[in-house]
Amino acid sequence: MGSSAVRPFEHASGDGWLARCSVVSLGVLLLAAWLLGGATQDRTWHDEAVQLLALPVLLLAWVVLLRTPPRTRLARTAVAVALAGFALVALQLLPLPFGLGALSAPRQALVADLARAGVAHEATRWSLAPYATEESLWRMLPALAGFFGGLILARQQRRGFLLAIIALTLANAVLAFQQVGLPEDSPLRLYPSLGSRSAFSGIFVNRNHFATALIVAMALAVALAVDSWRRRMPGDARNRLRTLALAAAAALCLFAAPVTASRAGMVLVLPALAACLLFCGIPRLEWIGRRPALAGLAAAAGLAVVGFALHVMALARASEDLRFPVASNAFHLGLSYLPWGSGAGSFTSVFETDLPQALWIAEYFNHPHNEYALWLLVGGLPAVVLLACALVVLALAGLRILRQRGQRSAAVQAAGCWVAIAAALMHSWVDYPLGTTALATTVALLAGALFSCLEEISVRSGDKS
Repeated sequence: MGSSAVRPFEHASGDGWLARCSVVSLGVLLLAAWLLGGATQDRTWHDEAVQLLALPVLLLAWVVLLRTPPRTRLARTAVAVALAGFALVALQLLPLPFGLGALSAPRQALVADLARAGVAHEATRWSLAPYATEESLWRMLPALAGFFGGLILARQQRRGFLLAIIALTLANAVLAFQQVGLPEDSPLRLYPSLGSRSAFSGIFVNRNHFATALIVAMALAVALAVDSWRRRMPGDARNRLRTLALAAAAALCLFAAPVTASRAGMVLVLPALAACLLFCGIPRLEWIGRRPALAGLAAAAGLAVVGFALHVMALARASEDLRFPVASNAFHLGLSYLPWGSGAGSFTSVFETDLPQALWIAEYFNHPHNEYALWLLVGGLPAVVLLACALVVLALAGLRILRQRGQRSAAVQAAGCWVAIAAALMHSWVDYPLGTTALATTVALLAGALFSCLEEISVRSGDKS
């Protein structure tokens, strides 16, 4: 069988300058995103630098994709969803058709107020904060580049980037320990304004986001360890050492996640580990089905984890944590702005105009701590439809991975990527880990790598679905 049956993007894995440039530029982007993109809000040159680095990655990736487009319908649909997300935010900079801009009650009130001020034409624009929407477009570039850059990676390149993500996460854990040990007034602190609240987070301003990074790295390390173990050869000491090193990295991430003191991280880490083993084919579903006692034990363990999660969330709701009332208020506000939403980047200005007295605080809210409530508010019905499409595509990819049962190296790599993405999306229900450039770029790269793995599987099996 020729090499083209093994590599979905043959020319991307060759020795030409295009392959080298695409891989190097993606690696530079990933490193820059981790070094400069740990904050959720940044007013320095850091975000702009990462956004500019994303441009050559996008250009090179599209040259490759135009020469060899994805073969499977699932990968083509994923590409369409990614482009549609960017196009949706870009369209919000344009005016809405006459009469369609005032379909929601808040927009009707805005039209009336602007008419009294003599500037009624300003109400026709889709986004209520055009400058913030344009800024959101730029903020989407690293993630978009990560997705398309990951999509064109060949097998060994994918493995190298997965290892790089694990190494970056472990390096950040070392940095986090160093930061925790510094005095609060030390000039070496990355975020001195936060004082002791910076805690165990390293480059991330939010420790919850580092918990997500640790779960992502754990899933990747488990998958690569399973892959390495299955490809072992008798007498191959190097392979055994590689497997042990990956297992040790997974264990470090597993035990470091609770150190972040992230409630969601503690809830997600064990289900993510179990899901990764299941998607990698350890154990097999039919093997569990033939052992009722083991199946009952697994069900009891799952119920215990769910009970623990509900208990943790109940404690969080009973505490003074404002994220739940903020998310609830953002969700109801989003319903009032249907069908168009308020525009990407407009959350703070829109949310603060309709704030209940219970949420009056000295600071302002920069996020509802729920990505789904956020996109309902700022993107309206089009964003909800697009998000539903993305989740359906991800679910179909997960089913395809489960059917593989970890029989191929690409399927095991895909399993690690899928669990990592799913963990980040689940954490996004109570926080906003994808609001950081570092995690957004990383998870998008893993999404691209996931569909690259599925492309390789489909090419080998001759399946175009």
